[in-house]
Amino acid sequence: VSGGVYWCAKGNTLDAQIDCMGLPKSDQATVQIQKAIEFEKAGLIDPLVSLKNHKVLIFSSSNDRVIKQKNSERLENFFKALVPAGSITHIKHTEAAHGFPTVNYGNPCDQAKLPWMINCNLDLAGRILQTFYGDLNPKVTALSENLKAFSQSNFKPSTAFLGPQGGIYIPKSCQQGNRCRLHVALHGCQMNPDFIQDQFVKYTGLNNWAESNQIVVMYPQTAKSTRNPQACWDWFGLTGPDYVNKKGPQMQALIEMIQAVQK
Repeated sequence: VSGGVYWCAKGNTLDAQIDCMGLPKSDQATVQIQKAIEFEKAGLIDPLVSLKNHKVLIFSSSNDRVIKQKNSERLENFFKALVPAGSITHIKHTEAAHGFPTVNYGNPCDQAKLPWMINCNLDLAGRILQTFYGDLNPKVTALSENLKAFSQSNFKPSTAFLGPQGGIYIPKSCQQGNRCRLHVALHGCQMNPDFIQDQFVKYTGLNNWAESNQIVVMYPQTAKSTRNPQACWDWFGLTGPDYVNKKGPQMQALIEMIQAVQK
């Protein structure tokens, strides 16, 4: 959602701002594809061939002034080298500002500001889940009692910049023992509790679809700090050079959270 290509920043904050948020030098992703291949050969990421069985959804907007649309086009070209073309969906909007589009929550669609959720009369949450899982039952109203907090202290290397708690939505059917899928939703910069409290966790629309389709939604949370003043997930080298691979502190924390839910 309004994002850029893998390893775009190359671990450099200046590159992140110029080549990943502004206008990239090219819409091709040959350098990033080659880097992914290098990581694969070194065993630092999973085999790229496994992506052939995955679905990809990209959302971008020509009115996004934070992450220019050309960055998302480069991301699409990255996946085209690894995923069948028919498995990629790219929603190109013309009015949406930078943010997470919703059906009826947040700022006007063309306004980019806190809470970085924008009312575009677009159920992007539903489009995401339908892309991944296929036909779903109609969404319902999420139940507030099914949204719970969990401690992130057990999944918190000192270099991971995680907050004290994450959120998790567990549909009633899942609590009753039914087999459920897991969807991990990562917030954007300035979208953690330090900036917008629990708005991302409550109002994307994901929980409404989750309740009627046996999908658990986990919302890990970063922390605002001197080194991470915007409370971003690390896409630019905040946690060190391994931020894009299995050795990265945040990657390790996330996989441990997923494994804990699976138990």
